[in-house]
Amino acid sequence: MAEAIVLDTSACVAFLENEAGAEIVEACLLEARLGQTTVHASFATLTEIEYVTMQERGAADTAIALAKIKAWPIQWHHTDDALCGEAAKIKAAHAVSFADAFVAATALRVNGLLIHKDPEFGAIRGNLRQRMLPSKTGPNP
Repeated sequence: MAEAIVLDTSACVAFLENEAGAEIVEACLLEARLGQTTVHASFATLTEIEYVTMQERGAADTAIALAKIKAWPIQWHHTDDALCGEAAKIKAAHAVSFADAFVAATALRVNGLLIHKDPEFGAIRGNLRQRMLPSKTGPNP
Protein backbone atom coordinates (compact mmCIF):
# COMPACT_ATOMS: atom_id res chain seq x y z
CA MET A 1 0.00 0.00 0.00
CA ALA A 2 1.22 3.50 -0.80
CA GLU A 3 1.94 5.99 1.93
CA ALA A 4 -0.89 7.67 3.78
CA ILE A 5 -2.02 11.02 2.40
CA VAL A 6 -3.38 13.95 4.40
CA LEU A 7 -5.32 16.62 2.53
CA ASP A 8 -5.25 20.19 3.77
CA THR A 9 -8.22 22.47 3.16
CA SER A 10 -6.41 24.08 0.25
CA ALA A 11 -6.01 20.70 -1.48
CA CYS A 12 -9.69 19.89 -0.99
CA VAL A 13 -10.67 23.28 -2.40
CA ALA A 14 -8.33 22.76 -5.35
CA PHE A 15 -10.23 19.59 -6.21
CA LEU A 16 -13.68 21.06 -5.57
CA GLU A 17 -12.92 24.16 -7.66
CA ASN A 18 -10.82 22.38 -10.33
CA GLU A 19 -7.83 24.57 -9.53
CA ALA A 20 -4.20 23.84 -10.31
CA GLY A 21 -3.26 20.59 -8.59
CA ALA A 22 -6.78 19.15 -8.74
CA GLU A 23 -5.51 16.20 -10.76
CA ILE A 24 -3.06 15.29 -7.98
CA VAL A 25 -5.83 15.26 -5.37
CA GLU A 26 -8.07 13.30 -7.73
CA ALA A 27 -5.34 10.68 -8.19
CA CYS A 28 -5.00 10.34 -4.40
CA LEU A 29 -8.75 9.88 -3.98
CA LEU A 30 -8.83 7.30 -6.78
CA GLU A 31 -5.99 5.34 -5.16
CA ALA A 32 -7.94 5.43 -1.89
CA ARG A 33 -11.08 4.11 -3.60
CA LEU A 34 -9.01 1.29 -5.06
CA GLY A 35 -7.55 0.47 -1.64
CA GLN A 36 -4.04 1.45 -2.70
CA THR A 37 -3.62 4.19 -0.10
CA THR A 38 -5.50 5.88 2.70
CA VAL A 39 -6.50 9.52 2.60
CA HIS A 40 -6.96 11.41 5.84
CA ALA A 41 -8.16 14.88 6.77
CA SER A 42 -8.69 16.90 9.90
CA PHE A 43 -12.01 18.06 11.29
CA ALA A 44 -10.50 21.55 10.88
CA THR A 45 -10.54 21.08 7.10
CA LEU A 46 -14.21 20.18 7.10
CA THR A 47 -14.95 23.19 9.30
CA GLU A 48 -12.96 25.57 7.09
CA ILE A 49 -14.66 24.37 3.93
CA GLU A 50 -18.05 24.80 5.55
CA TYR A 51 -17.56 28.33 6.84
CA VAL A 52 -15.70 29.64 3.79
CA THR A 53 -18.30 28.24 1.39
CA MET A 54 -21.09 29.63 3.57
CA GLN A 55 -19.49 33.09 3.56
CA GLU A 56 -18.76 33.11 -0.16
CA ARG A 57 -21.67 31.19 -1.67
CA GLY A 58 -24.46 30.60 0.84
CA ALA A 59 -26.22 27.65 2.41
CA ALA A 60 -27.24 25.76 -0.75
CA ASP A 61 -23.70 25.64 -2.18
CA THR A 62 -22.35 24.75 1.26
CA ALA A 63 -24.64 21.74 1.48
CA ILE A 64 -23.50 20.59 -1.98
CA ALA A 65 -19.81 21.02 -1.15
CA LEU A 66 -20.15 19.14 2.14
CA ALA A 67 -22.07 16.30 0.49
CA LYS A 68 -19.31 15.95 -2.12
CA ILE A 69 -16.52 15.96 0.41
CA LYS A 70 -18.24 13.52 2.74
CA ALA A 71 -18.60 11.10 -0.18
CA TRP A 72 -14.84 11.09 -0.77
CA PRO A 73 -12.85 8.13 0.60
CA ILE A 74 -11.39 10.11 3.50
CA GLN A 75 -10.79 9.05 7.07
CA TRP A 76 -11.76 12.09 9.14
CA HIS A 77 -9.81 12.80 12.31
CA HIS A 78 -11.57 14.53 15.17
CA THR A 79 -10.06 15.91 18.34
CA ASP A 80 -8.85 14.00 21.34
CA ASP A 81 -6.39 14.96 24.06
CA ALA A 82 -3.34 13.69 22.17
CA LEU A 83 -4.25 15.48 18.93
CA CYS A 84 -4.96 18.69 20.83
CA GLY A 85 -1.60 18.42 22.59
CA GLU A 86 0.29 17.88 19.34
CA ALA A 87 -1.53 20.77 17.65
CA ALA A 88 -0.74 23.00 20.63
CA LYS A 89 2.98 22.16 20.37
CA ILE A 90 2.94 22.94 16.64
CA LYS A 91 1.05 26.22 17.14
CA ALA A 92 3.39 27.28 19.96
CA ALA A 93 6.53 26.57 17.94
CA HIS A 94 5.53 27.74 14.45
CA ALA A 95 3.75 30.66 12.81
CA VAL A 96 0.75 28.66 11.59
CA SER A 97 -2.98 29.10 11.99
CA PHE A 98 -4.99 27.18 14.56
CA ALA A 99 -6.57 25.03 11.81
CA ASP A 100 -3.21 24.35 10.15
CA ALA A 101 -1.80 23.20 13.50
CA PHE A 102 -4.52 20.52 13.62
CA VAL A 103 -3.94 19.56 9.99
CA ALA A 104 -0.21 19.17 10.65
CA ALA A 105 -0.90 17.22 13.85
CA THR A 106 -3.15 14.89 11.86
CA ALA A 107 -0.41 14.34 9.28
CA LEU A 108 2.09 13.54 12.02
CA ARG A 109 -0.38 11.20 13.73
CA VAL A 110 -0.77 9.03 10.63
CA ASN A 111 2.80 9.58 9.37
CA GLY A 112 1.20 10.87 6.19
CA LEU A 113 2.30 13.05 3.32
CA LEU A 114 0.57 16.41 3.72
CA ILE A 115 -0.73 17.76 0.41
CA HIS A 116 -1.48 21.49 0.40
CA LYS A 117 -1.17 24.89 -1.28
CA ASP A 118 -0.46 26.81 1.91
CA PRO A 119 3.02 28.35 2.20
CA GLU A 120 2.40 28.65 5.96
CA PHE A 121 3.27 24.95 6.30
CA GLY A 122 6.80 25.75 5.11
CA ALA A 123 7.51 27.00 8.64
CA ILE A 124 7.12 23.46 9.96
CA ARG A 125 10.21 21.37 9.48
CA GLY A 126 11.28 18.00 10.79
CA ASN A 127 9.01 15.00 10.63
CA LEU A 128 6.20 16.68 8.66
CA ARG A 129 6.41 15.37 5.11
CA GLN A 130 4.82 17.73 2.59
CA ARG A 131 3.93 18.18 -1.05
CA MET A 132 2.92 21.65 -2.10
CA LEU A 133 0.48 21.84 -4.98
CA PRO A 134 0.88 24.51 -7.67
CA SER A 135 -0.64 27.86 -6.83
CA LYS A 136 -3.61 29.30 -8.73
CA THR A 137 -1.21 31.43 -10.75
CA GLY A 138 1.13 28.64 -11.76
CA PRO A 139 3.92 26.40 -10.49
CA ASN A 140 5.60 27.24 -7.23
CA PRO A 141 9.26 28.25 -7.23
